[in-house]
Amino acid sequence: MASLHSFVCMNFTGPCMNRDSGCDLEKVRRELQSDGETPCPQARRIELLIRCCHIFSHNAVQEFLSCRIWLLRARFIHQRILEEKSATLKEECCRLIDEVLAMKEALHSRFLLVNFLIEISYIYHFYNEYSKAHGVLEQAQEVAGIKFNMSGALGKRTRFQQNDIAQLVVRIERSLESLNVESGGEQKFPKDIALEDDTVLNRITFLNPLTTESAESLSVVEQLLMLALLEDLQKSNPVFVLTDEQSEAFVAQLVQRPQDWCIQSKALFLRSRLERQSSRKVERALMQIQVLVDEFSGECPSSVDRTRCFFGSGLLPIWSVQHFLAELFMSLGLVKSALSVYEALEMWDQVIECFTVLEHREKAEQLIRERLQLGETVDLLCSLGEVTYDTGCFERAFQLSGERSAKAMRLMGRMLFFRKEYEAAIPALEKSLSINKLQLNTWFLLGTAAFRTEKWELAAGAYRHCASMDSENHEVWNNLSAAYIKLKQKDRALRTLEEALRCSYENWKIWENYMVTAVDCGAFEEAIRAYNRLMDLKDKFVDVEVVEILGRAVNDDLVTRSGEKTVTLKASLLKLLGRNTASVRLGRSFVVKVA
Repeated sequence: MASLHSFVCMNFTGPCMNRDSGCDLEKVRRELQSDGETPCPQARRIELLIRCCHIFSHNAVQEFLSCRIWLLRARFIHQRILEEKSATLKEECCRLIDEVLAMKEALHSRFLLVNFLIEISYIYHFYNEYSKAHGVLEQAQEVAGIKFNMSGALGKRTRFQQNDIAQLVVRIERSLESLNVESGGEQKFPKDIALEDDTVLNRITFLNPLTTESAESLSVVEQLLMLALLEDLQKSNPVFVLTDEQSEAFVAQLVQRPQDWCIQSKALFLRSRLERQSSRKVERALMQIQVLVDEFSGECPSSVDRTRCFFGSGLLPIWSVQHFLAELFMSLGLVKSALSVYEALEMWDQVIECFTVLEHREKAEQLIRERLQLGETVDLLCSLGEVTYDTGCFERAFQLSGERSAKAMRLMGRMLFFRKEYEAAIPALEKSLSINKLQLNTWFLLGTAAFRTEKWELAAGAYRHCASMDSENHEVWNNLSAAYIKLKQKDRALRTLEEALRCSYENWKIWENYMVTAVDCGAFEEAIRAYNRLMDLKDKFVDVEVVEILGRAVNDDLVTRSGEKTVTLKASLLKLLGRNTASVRLGRSFVVKVA
């Protein structure tokens, strides 16, 4: 446990300890390789992680429930420092979860059970198992005897607002006594940067001061549960204004009364991520992230205070926070500041982008070649290939890894793909996926490359893999339906488009695809519904060909896909025609006769 605690401090929470280990770093990195994926180059003192994994996985301690929980934590941290997801680690994590849940009666307190359920929700979210994550969080709320519901309350959001209007707020309902646990006394938390805008208030001022009173009574574990529910909200819902508004309500409750360092750090990070798109708040987001980065290197608070709730908070590794800081710099035009961060993180793609903006692209290649003179590594060869666009560098890296580097083939395939050499990209992408099948973006690239080379079966198979890994991605479902249409499997295409609409209900392009496919399949009722929806989404929408087909179908009294007679759709079609002609002046005359 001491090794794991030290590793967490070095890579997630700080304070930064001695980084010199004296071990063979490349040997340790090879030992932590899983399914061809190596640890991120930013990870420090990785030999500590190997040590605790060896101890917790020893047969002599496996009979103890606590050791299985600690092994699960170590394995998940192992996964989080890899550059891509690993199928092997996913299987082990899921096995350990099942084993612990089968023995959960041994967790004698509500606090321990709720805490464990929160931890495994982050694991399920990481592997895109959204329904499982939602299920365990429902169970955690039941055990904790608490419910978090969205509601409304009157309040003001701006300085010059005259009238109170409805604002989203999180209401807390209890059915059991609060899970109060000793928080560890007086603590120091990351500074909450105030919003200094001339219009928008720092926080919503509610008409009733007692509106947020229930949030002030939350215990630490209840705040952890609220943080996990916020993660679930963002992961399982499409990117949409309402999702952001709900997220802001959760974050506002969490930062209002800090009780734990990890919870406060994660909440402030999430708030900054929400504010990056706001011109009035992006400056505050930048300053807040800079505070979190600086906090990592500070000596206070102690490592014990920082890591107390680490495993239940889903706190990101420090290099992810630094990466986000660099993205904020870039979005504000601070290219040199972003460049210094990217260089420190050895994120060569982004370094190249910065040098290109600064018109000094050759400096990236020079920097990598200087490091290669100290010794060839798979990562440096891959980075050189990205800078020089030389496929030979990726092939050399692949050979150096003993043909076990999924990264080398992934980057080679990606480079060939963006050079539009799709035929050449496919074998490289397939090699990478044969080593590690849990690469969502690589499956997507393979599907797109196959589609553009008219390999419809391969494209459909690749997109099916994507859909099985992330069922909430509307683009995957839409592309899969296009592959099915090319394979003349229009019924399957219609079903996949229904999944795409579930993920992106406001996307007019998917609705248009759905309407046309529904007409082709004889699902005329669905076609009418899609046409109505398109008129909601697009001003002056009209599709004369579809209207004419629907009119002929009703007049000829055809049988729909569901087995009904089309004559039953007469009223719906007439209503559609009335609405369409009322809102659109048609460019050419046409007559649809509905008998």
